[in-house]
Amino acid sequence: MRQLFYELRRYLLVVLFYLIFSISVFSNSDNFYNEKIYAHLFSPNETATFVSVVYQLQTELQLIPTNLASNNVSLAHDHANKAASLLTQRILVEIAEDNPKLAGDLRNALNQLQSISSTSENQVKSTSQVVSDLTDRLNEDALVRMAQLQPTSSNFLEGFTKTLGTIFGGDDKEVAEQNAKIEALSFANVIDSVLINYGNAFHVGFDMTNMSNMVMTGKNSNTVPMEMNNSVNGNNSATNNMNMNMNMHTMNTSSNTTTQRGIHMSDGYSLVNVSDYQSAKALTIKASEIFNNKLKSTNMNDKNVTVFITNLDDGLTQLNNLIANKSSPLDVMTVVHTQIHPNLLEAFSLQLRK
Repeated sequence: MRQLFYELRRYLLVVLFYLIFSISVFSNSDNFYNEKIYAHLFSPNETATFVSVVYQLQTELQLIPTNLASNNVSLAHDHANKAASLLTQRILVEIAEDNPKLAGDLRNALNQLQSISSTSENQVKSTSQVVSDLTDRLNEDALVRMAQLQPTSSNFLEGFTKTLGTIFGGDDKEVAEQNAKIEALSFANVIDSVLINYGNAFHVGFDMTNMSNMVMTGKNSNTVPMEMNNSVNGNNSATNNMNMNMNMHTMNTSSNTTTQRGIHMSDGYSLVNVSDYQSAKALTIKASEIFNNKLKSTNMNDKNVTVFITNLDDGLTQLNNLIANKSSPLDVMTVVHTQIHPNLLEAFSLQLRK
C-alpha cells in the first residue's frame, strides 16, 4: 500500500510539473522566451553550487591533457579557457577562504595551461601531473566546504564534533542526509551544465535546461504529444510501472543522416562545436561518478527510495548512451526532464523553489 502511495505521488508530481509550465507557456506565449521555467525548480544552495563548480572545473581541466595527447592544441586551449571562465572572482575568493595557496596555484596553472603550444610527450606528461594534483586538491577543498555546513547544533562543541566526524568518516545520520542533499543538488547543477554544453555543441538556439522548450520545439517539429506508459515489466518491479515518456519524433528525413564530413545529424541539428560536445560528454561521465560514488548507496535500506534510485540510475545510463551517440538534443532533454529530475527530487527529498 505504501509502495502504491509513493508511485502515485511521483506520478502527480510529474503531472504538476507539466501543468506549471504548460499554463505558463500557453497563457503568456509572448514572454515565453524571456522566462525560465525549470523542470526541477530545486531550491538553490551556495555550498552545492560551489561543489558543482569544482566538479565542472575538474572536468574541464582533465580534458586539457586528453586533447594534448591527441595532438590538438586548439581543443586543449578551449578547455583551459572554459576552466578559467569557471574560476570566477567569487569562486576564487571562496577557495581562498579555506586554502589561499590552492587559489593562487589554480590561477597560475590556468594562465600556463592557456598558453600551451606544444604536444610533446614531456608536455603531455607534465600537464597531466598538474591537472591530477589540482583535481585532488579541489576534492579536498570541496570536502572541507561541506564539512563546514553541518546541521544546527545546541552548542559549539557538538557542532565542532559533527564537523570532525564528517571529515574522518563519521556516520552521523543528520549530517549524512544533509551531505546527500548537497551532493544531489550539485549533481543537478552538473546535469544542467551537460544540457547547456550539448545545446551549444549542436547550436540548438534555445535553452535546453528550460523544460518548457520541449513543448515549444515539439510544436514546431510536428512532434507526438506526451504519452504515459504504464506497462509492467517482467519482474513486476514498481520502478518501471509508471514511466513518463515524451516521444518527440520529427518529420525531418535528415534526422538520421550523416553529413559529407561524417558528423551525425539529430533532428536537423548538426555538431558545430567539438569542445562543447567533449564537455557535455565528460560532464555526463562525471555525473555518473557522482551518482555511483556519493548518491547511489544513500538510503538504499528504504525500499521506497530504492525505486527512485533505480530509475535515476537507468536515466543516467540512457543519458550517457544518447550523448555518446550524438543523439537528438530533444531526446537528451526528455531523459533529463522526465526521468532524471523527478527521480532525483523524490530520492533525496529536495525542496522546490518557492
